[in-house]
Amino acid sequence: MNVLTRNLIKLSEENAVNCGDFSFADLMHTAGTKAAEEIIKNYDIKNKKVAVICGNGNNGGDGFVIANHLLQNGAEVSVFLPVGIPKTENAKHYFSLLPQSIIFESFSGEFDIIIDAVFGIGLCRNLSEELITLINKLNSQAAVRIAVDIPSGIDCDTGLVLGNAFKADLTVTFIAPKPCFYLPYATDYCGKVEIIDIGVKPQQSNLKLLSNPVLPTRPKNSHKGTFGTALLICGSYGMAGAAILATKACLKSGVGIAKCLVPKSIYPILTTAVPEAVCLPETQTLKGGLSSLISLKPALLKTNAVLFGCGLSNTKHTLRLLKKLIKNCTVPIVIDADGINALANRIDLLKKANASIILTPHPAEMARLLKCDVKTVEQNRIKIATDFAKAHNCILVLKGSNTLIVDPNSNVYINTLGNNGMATGGSGDVLSGITVSLLAQGLSPIDAAKAAVYLHSLSADNAAKITGEAGLIPSDMIEAL
Repeated sequence: MNVLTRNLIKLSEENAVNCGDFSFADLMHTAGTKAAEEIIKNYDIKNKKVAVICGNGNNGGDGFVIANHLLQNGAEVSVFLPVGIPKTENAKHYFSLLPQSIIFESFSGEFDIIIDAVFGIGLCRNLSEELITLINKLNSQAAVRIAVDIPSGIDCDTGLVLGNAFKADLTVTFIAPKPCFYLPYATDYCGKVEIIDIGVKPQQSNLKLLSNPVLPTRPKNSHKGTFGTALLICGSYGMAGAAILATKACLKSGVGIAKCLVPKSIYPILTTAVPEAVCLPETQTLKGGLSSLISLKPALLKTNAVLFGCGLSNTKHTLRLLKKLIKNCTVPIVIDADGINALANRIDLLKKANASIILTPHPAEMARLLKCDVKTVEQNRIKIATDFAKAHNCILVLKGSNTLIVDPNSNVYINTLGNNGMATGGSGDVLSGITVSLLAQGLSPIDAAKAAVYLHSLSADNAAKITGEAGLIPSDMIEAL
């Protein structure tokens, strides 16, 4: 499903009107009517006190239609105009159809349901102090809160909160989902989102919701070589768990052979925890990290994909090993965790790669790559991810709530699965293990990244049904794969 920015929504509406399918007045009536029907479907409005807070633009016009429909279906409706009477012709028309007795300038009273139709997708400026005060008052009421199109106070394209925002239990939106539904910090304000079809064909977009992946085929007549070999360069003294989780996830995702190149100190731990893995113990530093990759060249000869970084430790040795890997590897590489931390000091290495690279940073690691702070990353997730993937010709998986998967052509896939139980140490190691497994089985880098994110989140959601979200650990996700 396409995710549309404000400009693409407006273009979609203009195209529908220019084709003669609708007038803008028709669209406003359809949007308001269907939104009201969705509200009635979700909530009992009969004899309930309903406040509809309307702006002076087209979003307010939708609100007038909603108010009229709810009034006709038994609700006790009051309409409030905090920014004055409507200014657009279509909004004026639907405003004129309301009984004047239900219209008020200033909000007051207590309500069962509050409907926000003040600002729609066009807002990109900070709210006035008066509106911030009003939204505080609306949010403080013990009422069901419903937003029309997007909650007022949210920037549609960036998800930024513009001083304050209406905190909705339900958002009824039109034509297509908007970027703000999947971005910090707006996700905390949107509640449940219902996408309403008003007959307008959405424009194509480079932003899409992540959908069911196409997984590698598994022929009956097969052997372990059929499903590829993954090489995992992971782990250090004290961080054996990262290597174990990544390797287990890799195997559980269907790879034929998982080879682990690890420091000698964790060799016995790994072979005990994951007896199915092939282990290649290497020399180590005094602190228990990998000091060399003597086995790298022979290991790469029969390898289909490589994972580098989980639990390696952030040292000069890790950077030296990464340089050697990038120089010698011709199969796809997943770089995670300490591999990303090492890369932050030598981002130019990406230009020297002889193979496709997938980077899987969380926001703090992304900030290190860009030499900025986490807030900057979270406030500009889509732009930062697309710019980076294009500039460095890589697949970028920017982790977090609603993980983004981005290719060098600026195609962005937004994950909508997953839960807060995934916010725990080791979750990223599981994702990396799944990704290298799918690469080794023959998926393209972008398809492997998309499928891995989807499966990782789906397995976490399924596991959480048993453990609960707070009790979810990465081993549960692996078992649910």
